[in-house]
Amino acid sequence: MLTELTASVQKSLEKIEQTIAQSLRTDNLFVQQMVDYLAHSSGKRVRPALALLSARYCGKNAEEAVVLGAALEMIHVATLIHDDIIDNSAVRRKQKTLNFKWGNEISVLMGDYVFASSFYLMAKNLPKGVLSALSDTTNIICRGEISETFHRFNVRLTEDQYLEVVRDKTASLFAASCQTGAMLAEAGPKTVEMLHRFGMGVGMAFQVIDDTLDFTGRQSKVGKPVMADLREGKLTLPVIYCLRACSAAEKKKVQKIILKKVKTPADFKFLSGLLKKTKAIEYSIQKARSYVAEAKAALYALNGSRDKNDLLQFAEFLARRDF
Repeated sequence: MLTELTASVQKSLEKIEQTIAQSLRTDNLFVQQMVDYLAHSSGKRVRPALALLSARYCGKNAEEAVVLGAALEMIHVATLIHDDIIDNSAVRRKQKTLNFKWGNEISVLMGDYVFASSFYLMAKNLPKGVLSALSDTTNIICRGEISETFHRFNVRLTEDQYLEVVRDKTASLFAASCQTGAMLAEAGPKTVEMLHRFGMGVGMAFQVIDDTLDFTGRQSKVGKPVMADLREGKLTLPVIYCLRACSAAEKKKVQKIILKKVKTPADFKFLSGLLKKTKAIEYSIQKARSYVAEAKAALYALNGSRDKNDLLQFAEFLARRDF
């Protein structure tokens, strides 16, 4: 379980929760109401955990990376708020989204508030180099969001284009989490670079698995409706590979399903059967495993006797998860 993998930094993760709450606290009762609501839907805190573990690997006390972890999670939360608006999502982490409860206009501004609060926290507490790295990463994430939105209902989306979006939108923040954890610990350039590569591999694997779970997961576990991406016209790796591996007639039918604004149960049943027939899920899982191997290789490239097990086990878990 994730809690077992993060046991060594659990106290610091709890302090991150407190830091986030303090950073978002406001006298505006309406805004505070939304802040409190968000607190009830806290996620896996994967990015803060990676920052803490990376800092600790480089010899830094994990508690000294608490502010960094809080800022990373706030950036992530802000992107999720905006994601839910763009996707018109009703459920996130087993509860109603902000946009479902309060509408898009207020939710956009709330996402902006969380973004602004994260940068205020960073500017006050983190070294210039770390702040610069996270600023660059935020730009990359926004670029990925724009590309993903641009490619909606693009039935000719290639695997390389999909992976570029994943790299920008998701994996870049994983990479930055590990990178800045090492930077905060004043690690050498090679260590910073290898941990950045490690985080990139982990992030790529994480998102590919996430996209696979959209077809294979249970809503009670993943915390949101399954096949949500397909409903919204997003092509992910299982569908991209399926389109490549199926017959011309099947491809034409799948493309018609993707382009439909409203999909029927029969559409989902047909696609599920075709994913199984083409072994698209197996292909996607194998792709995730290849990224885990890249992440491990980056760690193995680092010399020294410090224990790498926490980070290695973390990478393995994220690639094998079912939620």
